[in-house]
Amino acid sequence: MIHHDLGNGRYVLRLDTGDEVVGCLRQFASEVGAQSGMVTGLGAVSAITLGFLDPETGEYIKRRYEEPMEVANLTGTLSVEAEDGRPFVHLHATVAPRELIAYAGHVFEAWVGPVVEVIVTTFDTKLERHKLPDKAFPWLRLPNEEDQAGAEPPTDA
Repeated sequence: MIHHDLGNGRYVLRLDTGDEVVGCLRQFASEVGAQSGMVTGLGAVSAITLGFLDPETGEYIKRRYEEPMEVANLTGTLSVEAEDGRPFVHLHATVAPRELIAYAGHVFEAWVGPVVEVIVTTFDTKLERHKLPDKAFPWLRLPNEEDQAGAEPPTDA
């Protein structure tokens, strides 16, 4: 993976054959000190593990595809884990094999082949992920959430 600073918190990354996408994004966030941001990208992968969060069981159903796939859409967020400050990458993708059938889901891992191009926009605000006993993954806590704890929900007036 290589990256270039475009200025104003914007970066372009190129991930090459054999790079693992989620790990590269975590490494990038650590290198530049990103505490929040958004990710968008496209390209091609040689293998990918996608997941679907089953709302009834609260567990992920995972499927691994080991074949060349076009990445039609790669999108996600960057934040940090509240307990240790490590970068957290929440990533989804839509991919298609040569039959042009689309598969989509949460990205657990994806291996680049031959290239994935990513744009990252970082934000000044720190966004944290908290582990909650009733959630299947670390929950994103918004900075103003505590301030709104007793607030009334907005009404349609």
